[in-house]
Amino acid sequence: MCEYVYENGQKCRTKPLKGSNFCSLHIPYEEGELLYGEKIKEIKKKAFLKKIRRGITYFEGVYLYDVRISDLKIEQTIVFKNSKIKTLIVDSSEIGGLTIYGSSIERIIIVKTALKTLMITRSNIFGFNALEVNFSGSIYLKNSEIRYIMMNSFHYTKGEEKPSEEEYGERSKAYGRIELTNLSGVRRIGINSRYPLLRQILEEHGIKVSDISRKHAKAEILAISGVQFDENPRFKRQVRILLRAFNGQLLMENLEIPGHVQVTQSRIKLPEFVHVKILNNIIFRKVRFYSDTTWNLTVLPNLVAELDVEGFMLLEDCQFNNPYIEEIFYRLARTSWERGGDKDKADEYYYKEMVAKRKQRMTAYKRGKRKIFLIEPYVEWLLADLTCKYGTTWKRPIVIWVITVNIIFPILFYITKSVEGSGVPLKSFLDYVYFSIVTATTLGYGDLHPVGIGRVLASGEAIFGMFMWAVLLTVFARKYMR
Repeated sequence: MCEYVYENGQKCRTKPLKGSNFCSLHIPYEEGELLYGEKIKEIKKKAFLKKIRRGITYFEGVYLYDVRISDLKIEQTIVFKNSKIKTLIVDSSEIGGLTIYGSSIERIIIVKTALKTLMITRSNIFGFNALEVNFSGSIYLKNSEIRYIMMNSFHYTKGEEKPSEEEYGERSKAYGRIELTNLSGVRRIGINSRYPLLRQILEEHGIKVSDISRKHAKAEILAISGVQFDENPRFKRQVRILLRAFNGQLLMENLEIPGHVQVTQSRIKLPEFVHVKILNNIIFRKVRFYSDTTWNLTVLPNLVAELDVEGFMLLEDCQFNNPYIEEIFYRLARTSWERGGDKDKADEYYYKEMVAKRKQRMTAYKRGKRKIFLIEPYVEWLLADLTCKYGTTWKRPIVIWVITVNIIFPILFYITKSVEGSGVPLKSFLDYVYFSIVTATTLGYGDLHPVGIGRVLASGEAIFGMFMWAVLLTVFARKYMR
């Protein structure tokens, strides 16, 4: 009998190897290599696959090298407890689940596999990789030390089971969750991240990488909580969390990230940040944000206080389903650039923030009873946005002033023949341009004067000229004298 004793006090009943007190699975690496050399790898591999074929899915205290579970269809959960494994590969299989507890594994690779639940806890993992994985339950990585987490093209498929919360009308998130909780020593978390070394590893094990598609990663919620990152200086300037082509809710909680966070080409629903500090930058590129009324009232107001970005917040080609979340995100971006001293970039986000506020008022007026106030956002657009983009550009008021005063008003005066000099209508178009400039600057030399409809035009131009000069001076002072 094998001398290994399980946690429940029972001994392993497998026959020990010749020259050892342990069976082929429980014999330690050093002892096995001393007795059998390189052959011990094949001995362990055959013994493991034999147990799998017999329907045994619980493995405790085993020592394995490169293990590949391929084309397996079982409803049971495969369990590794207190074990040591070099490389564990699961590909082209349908299993009930995979649980790893208290184990040390250098590399876990799950490829083109369907399962219900994946659980890794109290373990030491160097690299966890999941490619084209369908799960109907949840994925939990918690209370472990994991260096690299790479998950590509995973997809949550809803099952027939319904949590009890739904019976009471609640929208439960018990299924479809991916939780990365209380992890330590993490260097990188990547969703749909490129990993060239993984291609080489898979090809060495006979898995064709070209057959693996790159789909959107989909889950009900991706929760990253209490993760402690490797604070080695050589990682501090790297992207620590990368989400690409992810579709689902995003929750980050109790994090201090010594690096960058990047989210690209994703559909983020109800983003929530609780006690999150990013020591470098956070980048959103081609991201669509979705929120609802309840989230806007409960979570959104706290976002400004809960998310602390010491670097910059960058939003490029992003879309929002409502102006409330749009305003908050652009405000966060503006304040980060103001703190960094880049006023031009801050002005860019300030303009987008003000546009979002205008959209909010327009939406509120449309839903309310006093629809007459709908004119207010349009007046604001005309006076504040069209003229100077809410005070963020001095070039626009100059261009508008030059075109209006030197072209539009002279043409109107010329068509109506509403300007006279000594009682005689003007003939030269340049004389109308001269009169328009004098009127817009409110000089009024008295050599030319409007008649008829020209008095209305001249009054309007004088008001326009004073307003535009005030706008220009204000914007110029704001841009270059602050």
